[in-house]
Amino acid sequence: MNIWTESLINGLGLYLKVLPFMGIVTAFIIFTKEVKIRPLHFIGIQTLVLYLICLVEVVLFPLPSAEKIASMNGYEGQFIPFNFILDIAKDKSIESVLQVLLNILMTIPFGFFFKFFLNMKRRNIIIITFLLSLFIELAQLTGLFFTYPGSYRLFDVDDIIMNTIGGFLGTVAANTFRTMGASLLHRSAKEPFQTLPGSI
Repeated sequence: MNIWTESLINGLGLYLKVLPFMGIVTAFIIFTKEVKIRPLHFIGIQTLVLYLICLVEVVLFPLPSAEKIASMNGYEGQFIPFNFILDIAKDKSIESVLQVLLNILMTIPFGFFFKFFLNMKRRNIIIITFLLSLFIELAQLTGLFFTYPGSYRLFDVDDIIMNTIGGFLGTVAANTFRTMGASLLHRSAKEPFQTLPGSI
């Protein structure tokens, strides 16, 4: 089992543990505040929570072992933008390409949620995605904000760029999904109602 699969399984397990608590909070809000929560929005919120938990598991865990902590000797990172192009040209491996694609795919759901469910402006979503990615990379660079005496994962400015592009593509996907849905509803409304022979 690779680290990605293990992190996603751990994230799903943690989500299932907090799911009953979120259900109690939702029920409390509905009955005390008389707030109507649409089923689609409820599903969207649950999906976002699951996504964020899995994201944290993937980018920050597992934490370094005692042996690795003992070998840490400073905070290091990759600060050259678009250095991934040189990496791909040098390695000539599918792993280098997949690394870039995964960093883009990682934040597409984030951008999709804020555009589709909250209809936030694209510019604001891009900024929020950038800040989310910056927070993650700084946590990796500073050893979880100086909890550890060195970087336990590689800070890479290209990850921030790719994550931000992913957030942007998420807004594009949300708009496309909305347009397709509206088109299907409009087409269904224009089609005449047909009855089966003998049904009247």
